[in-house]
Amino acid sequence: MKIEKVSYAGWKNCIQVENSTIQVIATTDVGPRVVFCGFMGKENLFYNNPAEMGTSGAKEYVGYGGHRLWAAPELAERTYYPDNFPLEVKTFDNGVLLTSAVETTTGLQKSMEIRMDEKQPKVVVRNMIKNSGLWTVKFAPWALSVMAAGGVAVLPVKPRDFTPGLLLPSHDIAIWPYTRMTDPRFTWGDDYILLRQKSDAVPTKVAVMNEIGWAACVFPHATFIKFFTRESGEEYVDFGTNLQSWTNKDCLELETLGAFKMVEPGETVTHEETWYFAENIPTPKNDEDVKKSILPVVQKAMSK
Repeated sequence: MKIEKVSYAGWKNCIQVENSTIQVIATTDVGPRVVFCGFMGKENLFYNNPAEMGTSGAKEYVGYGGHRLWAAPELAERTYYPDNFPLEVKTFDNGVLLTSAVETTTGLQKSMEIRMDEKQPKVVVRNMIKNSGLWTVKFAPWALSVMAAGGVAVLPVKPRDFTPGLLLPSHDIAIWPYTRMTDPRFTWGDDYILLRQKSDAVPTKVAVMNEIGWAACVFPHATFIKFFTRESGEEYVDFGTNLQSWTNKDCLELETLGAFKMVEPGETVTHEETWYFAENIPTPKNDEDVKKSILPVVQKAMSK
């Protein structure tokens, strides 16, 4: 395990955490943001916007790329708060805690705790939002990983029951006004929805209720898997969905959400993800490909 201060993509104050297999880099100049993740010496699985790398201090919201933390539902006045300023930093033996200043217009304060496994290609990321205001606020922690170009999102759908005679609906799937269901980037399977990133395409988005607790983005050279938990009986935004994927011509986002709750002044909500990295997984084209090539890796990761 190694933790050190490095420069990355124009930012002079970054923290790099690595073991013998993988590495992540978080900038401390803006955010909290994780701007790099992947295997040692290999490509960055996160997207970075070249025009925005290394910048800070802007008065308007800047996307940057990488992994970020928002409060859902998406509201222009709250969501696009400019997180463009230095963070408070605390390091551990196996990671780092990054904390922003309190947002002046929302009263929210965002933190990201990143802890890496000593041997496995695995990182635990605790996405935390504290209500530092004077009144109760209802929101959900929203963890968005902006993946590099060329990936395929794998979104597991809640297991189906095809027993004849069942009369009531059982699944929540959300689409947006700009989502075309005939878009060839989608493959709508029985057990999985696949969404492909393409460099010549307009934005599209889909969301599902996911109780299985994992999703993936598959690249030709590596695969990024997220593990997360849905709280039973709790309310969720966007028609009850907690797993979402958005893509445009540059990138693909793999997003998970926590429960939509009233948060009292001084209270902190936490949404935890575990990131797992794998290599040599063929790009899936349908449900059977996922079951054959990705599920064994998921099961292996969950057993460790």
